[in-house]
Amino acid sequence: MLEKHMDGLFTRLEHTSPDNEEEQSVIAMAASWLGRACPVIPHYQTAISKPQTVFRDQLQSCIPSLKIEEEKSMDSLPPVDLVLPDHNIAIEVQGPFHYVGGDFKTRNGSTLLKIALLKKSGFEVIEIPVYKLWNKDLMKRCIDQIKTRVYTHHRVMALHHLKEGGQMRHT
Repeated sequence: MLEKHMDGLFTRLEHTSPDNEEEQSVIAMAASWLGRACPVIPHYQTAISKPQTVFRDQLQSCIPSLKIEEEKSMDSLPPVDLVLPDHNIAIEVQGPFHYVGGDFKTRNGSTLLKIALLKKSGFEVIEIPVYKLWNKDLMKRCIDQIKTRVYTHHRVMALHHLKEGGQMRHT
């Protein structure tokens, strides 16, 4: 269904104001979903929220060796809030504008499309509603969830290495 409308969307994109970031983003993501080249690469403004910064700092202090990339651009997707590249994990801090009516229940279409594209690209996506970062106990639960995934990934990679005939290094 989307495929038959792409040419019309591309024409619309070419005539879209450079200031209309939302429309450019949705059309570019739709093209990416279909595996088609987009005639215009949207320019995304990056904004790092205070809760995102506090969360990143807390996560880094809990796992000092963790490589964290912030506002990482990937192809035609809007920047990802936090990426753990060594673990193929994308973390999205979702403010109210990611939800229909800002209700923190029903995600809007562009958010759903971005999440689907990240998963299609091989990322595990962790979505954190921003209100969970306003409470230290809820933030700790989010960090514990990420720690579990990171450490599980390490164990899986180590087992794979052993199956391939490698030796474990003790550090």
